[in-house]
Amino acid sequence: MKVLVAPQFGIGDALMTTPALEVLKANKPDWIIDVFTMKKPIMEIYQNNPNINRLIYFPLLSKSKIQSIFYIMKNVSFKYDITINFFPSNRRDYNIFSFLTFSKNRLGFKYKNSSFLNFDFLLNKTIEEDYNLHCVEENIRILTLLGINHKENIPNLKVYLTEEEGNKGKEFLNLYNKSIKIGVHTGSSSFKSHKSKRWKKEYFLEVINYFKDITFFLFGTEEEMEENLFIKENARFNNVVLVADKSIREVASIMKNLDLFISNDSGLMHLAAAVNIPVIGIFGPTNPVWVKPWNVKHKVIKIDLPCSPCFYYSPKPLECKIDEKYRCLDEIKPIEVIKAVEEFLK
Repeated sequence: MKVLVAPQFGIGDALMTTPALEVLKANKPDWIIDVFTMKKPIMEIYQNNPNINRLIYFPLLSKSKIQSIFYIMKNVSFKYDITINFFPSNRRDYNIFSFLTFSKNRLGFKYKNSSFLNFDFLLNKTIEEDYNLHCVEENIRILTLLGINHKENIPNLKVYLTEEEGNKGKEFLNLYNKSIKIGVHTGSSSFKSHKSKRWKKEYFLEVINYFKDITFFLFGTEEEMEENLFIKENARFNNVVLVADKSIREVASIMKNLDLFISNDSGLMHLAAAVNIPVIGIFGPTNPVWVKPWNVKHKVIKIDLPCSPCFYYSPKPLECKIDEKYRCLDEIKPIEVIKAVEEFLK
């Protein structure tokens, strides 16, 4: 059997499929499992994964529809017995991709917040989304459509770093003297208004300014540069290091050697879980039941409002419908994160 994993948009989404890929390979060792990627960071996430036979990369998002269809038809159509749209993939683009593979078995989910225009009828084997399950559990559950029932001892998220990569991350951190080193991610994807998942930069700064004897490493790209520069320029104890211009594997190798990671709900939060370091996750409109750090020591920081969490998997962008926009994040005060840091350091 030849299996193709359909492309995913986010780093976190890709990482949360790695337990399912491990279970699939363990149960079907003779099957060929290929993964289609459309973003280089995601391709890097899967690099060296022993459960994957081949990685396919084509930047669908930067190509025209005609170019994308031509590439798919030439390189993957009629070449696979099974195509899997792992969770979450509630957009018609994913379903169209699956259809264009012309696999006999096209697996995916029936989403509660979907419509006919999402074209999920292009999938021929589906299970219904379950609001009570983590994304990792959903991805394990879809394997039941292949006769694989795996409910206990679900593996961890994985990114397979070489020993050399791990050593380089350690060498980078050894340039800084303070014994305690904590990573911080102030950002989140900007896709579909997900910038609204970000905790205030002033709040991150207040946490950092509370701890004199800790070095904080701020991770991010151009998308987080405004927040990160603000924090560095206003850090009271000159204890902030910007980690920029790094590949996702370089980021993972640095993170692997940290003591703790503080983050909004983001792909880097899941990367921290994948390299097995403790995580403090700050949650506003999204649901930690679905996306909390998987199977790693962690603490979720959130407040309970009647309207939260309000996010669900849908093609629609994130939107706050109350007058006090994103109060669910604004009311999380720095002292809550400070207390969580102190708990972990004990």
